[in-house]
Amino acid sequence: MSDPLIKRLRNPPVSHAIVVLVSAVIAFTANIYCIIIGVTTVSPHLFYIPIILAAFFFPRRGIFTAVEISSVYFLIVAVFRGSDYGTIISAAAQCVVFIVIAAIMSYLSNRINDRETALRHAKEEWERTFDAVPDLIALIDTHHRIFRVNRAMAESLGLSPHEVIGKRCYEIVHRTHAPPAFCPHALLLKDGMEHSSEIHEDHLGGDFMVTSSPLRNANGRLIGSVHVARDITVRKLAEEALREKTEELDRFFSVNLDLLCIADTDGNFHHINAAWESTLGYNHEELMAYRLLDLVHPDDLQKTLDAVAGLAERKEVTSVVNRYRCRDDSYRWIEWRMYPYGNLIYAAARDITDRIQAELAFVQANKKLNILSSITRHDILNKITALYAYLDLTRDMCTNPAQRKHIDKQIGTVEALQRQIEFTRYYQDIGVKAPEWQDIATVFSKAVSQIPLEGVTVRVDGGGYQIYADPLIEKVFYNLVENSLRHGGRVTSIQLATQKTAAGLLIIYRDNGNGIPVESKENLFQRGYGSHTGFGLFLSREILAITDILITENGEPGKGARFEIIIPHGGYRKVDHGVRVS
Repeated sequence: MSDPLIKRLRNPPVSHAIVVLVSAVIAFTANIYCIIIGVTTVSPHLFYIPIILAAFFFPRRGIFTAVEISSVYFLIVAVFRGSDYGTIISAAAQCVVFIVIAAIMSYLSNRINDRETALRHAKEEWERTFDAVPDLIALIDTHHRIFRVNRAMAESLGLSPHEVIGKRCYEIVHRTHAPPAFCPHALLLKDGMEHSSEIHEDHLGGDFMVTSSPLRNANGRLIGSVHVARDITVRKLAEEALREKTEELDRFFSVNLDLLCIADTDGNFHHINAAWESTLGYNHEELMAYRLLDLVHPDDLQKTLDAVAGLAERKEVTSVVNRYRCRDDSYRWIEWRMYPYGNLIYAAARDITDRIQAELAFVQANKKLNILSSITRHDILNKITALYAYLDLTRDMCTNPAQRKHIDKQIGTVEALQRQIEFTRYYQDIGVKAPEWQDIATVFSKAVSQIPLEGVTVRVDGGGYQIYADPLIEKVFYNLVENSLRHGGRVTSIQLATQKTAAGLLIIYRDNGNGIPVESKENLFQRGYGSHTGFGLFLSREILAITDILITENGEPGKGARFEIIIPHGGYRKVDHGVRVS
């Protein structure tokens, strides 16, 4: 018995009860008649009909119905044939058979019910899953007609699933009169194999990955395909955006004047730009055969390895300078910056050969100028010494007080000139050497150590900072301390402290001397102003200005001098040092 037939037979229950009741009435009527006329062998079999029907239609009451029918039948036999013990025994056995048959039938009916329930649940679950899948799914026969679709497919077509059934797929999807050449279903019908294709379909509003898989019957004969379309519009847009971005980066990569590269952690190049070829003279294939450090000058290799050791700890490496070999065996000076990410190293390098050569030429020129300056200064000082001697001799020979007074002024002028020329010896190297990181406390202590400080307490709190400044910053501190001792009167305390502010790092220098008069503050850093050489604070300001450091004085007269040196952001960094007292 097929499942649809069983399902039809089980519904509706009212008609089933009527059928059981009518068949039971007929069976009882026939049995009563047969008992009366003396026929008791065949007629009891009529009870199988209501008992089997009751057990089938109502499996949970099948046994009870059989017991009820059996009881009534046995009473009828007992009333009409009570004296015939053989008939009574036969009727009792027949009742037992009725109950057993009802039990068996109820059991089988329950099994059928359970199977139908499981099948119904499985079907409902499959249908829910089928409709819940976001992909567009259709079952298509060999004539391109759709015989099943899920909800997503129907909604994408703007139709109900019922309206889609029976229509040809290419008519409602592609709006054509024949399958397109790329149709995976048409290709499947030719060779029986699964086919996939990326398709842009305006009527569905996007791009889709379409896959048609063979659908076969129980005999293995091809009856159609399972047609699945997955919306890949977002992925295609992302791929297009990525492609455009990649092309944009490639264009930037190719036109950049710096040497850009991507290498793995073993140093093998993955990608380099054209600047490598134009700078070093190798072609692309030759460069790709080298590793990142293969072309480094042997004398620079170890320092390069030491500098890039941080890459192993996933740290950025900056300001690595080495010489790189060109195709003609010459070398170019290269400055590197490297950043590790995953198993790759991203590096940018700049050819600084011209800058290095200019710096070397500048150093050589300064050396020559310093030599010339030293020779000139030596010769001038010799002449000044001789002039000083002649003036001193003239003064001793002169007896006229007025003339001696003029000679004293000339001697004072010569002495001032001598001091200024000697002063230039200390500041002739301003800007000659490159700025460098210097520890505040260390540099200040070194400057102080060159000056006699009997009776003066010096307290240095560098805050654990280093500053980026010209190497002559030591002269700045030296000049501040010398001015305190020279012009501050009775100075017994000198302090240096640091403080972070919104403008940067503030270095505060102070003493407990006389301070600086208000009228002198405005011209304090002007060239030639002061009672000694007039160049000390002027040159101090110029030395600091090389790295954009500012210096001001804001002490109160009578309470000591107070100089504030402002280090801009990026021009200082933290190290570990304590407070020093001497």
